[in-house]
Amino acid sequence: MTDLTRFAGIDVSKSNLDLFILPDRHSFTFANTRSGIEHLLDQLKTYHPIHRVVLEPTGGYERLVLRGLLQADLPVSRVNALQVRHFARASGLLAKTDRIDAMVLADYGQRMPTRMDSFPSENRQKLADLVARHRQLTQMLVQEKNRLEKQENSAHYWVVQMIKHLNKQRGEVDQAMTDCAQADEEISKILPILMSMKGIGLLTACILIAELPELGLLGKGQIAKLVGVAPINRDSGSMRGKRMIAGGRKPLRNALYLAALPAIRFDPLMRGLYQRLIQKGKPGKVALVAVVRKMVVILNARMREHYAAVLDT
Repeated sequence: MTDLTRFAGIDVSKSNLDLFILPDRHSFTFANTRSGIEHLLDQLKTYHPIHRVVLEPTGGYERLVLRGLLQADLPVSRVNALQVRHFARASGLLAKTDRIDAMVLADYGQRMPTRMDSFPSENRQKLADLVARHRQLTQMLVQEKNRLEKQENSAHYWVVQMIKHLNKQRGEVDQAMTDCAQADEEISKILPILMSMKGIGLLTACILIAELPELGLLGKGQIAKLVGVAPINRDSGSMRGKRMIAGGRKPLRNALYLAALPAIRFDPLMRGLYQRLIQKGKPGKVALVAVVRKMVVILNARMREHYAAVLDT
């Protein structure tokens, strides 16, 4: 093989891994199993050096191959699936197959800036799984409680029993999250920093650790965009459109939105910001999003100071 700058795209599914190499335009398919991933890594070695391996998050099916790629010291990037789909359409690729998706991912890595990925520690990954399970149970509880509101429901008894069961399991998940956080030295040091802000309890702190690992590693503008609380300009010519938030991590933003409600009651800084915006005629939700953005920026600064202190010691 010649010493080209190569990019690899991997389309991950439950059973298969489709690999595409650019600029060679070679494609391969492997089983999404440990032995299949070993064959994939052996294949990638024949194309050394690989400048970037690009894949999408697929609800956990990518974990095994991601760990294998990182253990092999390959530069890996997990990229936003919606952005890749828009990129494919902008490139004129409307067809969609596993091979085409892998090719698009390799091309995306070749043309677009991507951030290097890392695999979370075992406890961080466990905490992320528990946070996801807590969210699932909460959603199921909402559904069951909505069913309970029906006046005539012959299944009333079973709905009540299910609510009790879901509440019990959610309590067990909460305890497991606490145990997981306290068992990890790094997480146990981060928790007090996050919970030092009024409105941030243990659950919200765990959500931040699990779903915003970039906290403290990015600038304030970048972290606000990542959460989805940065106002986006909508201007054209002489027209000045209304700034609105867009994108970001919706489940994380929802959790912070709920945390902002007690923050504007008990934190003088947040209450002052909220009241000033309301007095200027801003809608309540707009003022609350501004409070969320302020909270994220402050937490980001505190985490940056924490990481700087760790490096100094």
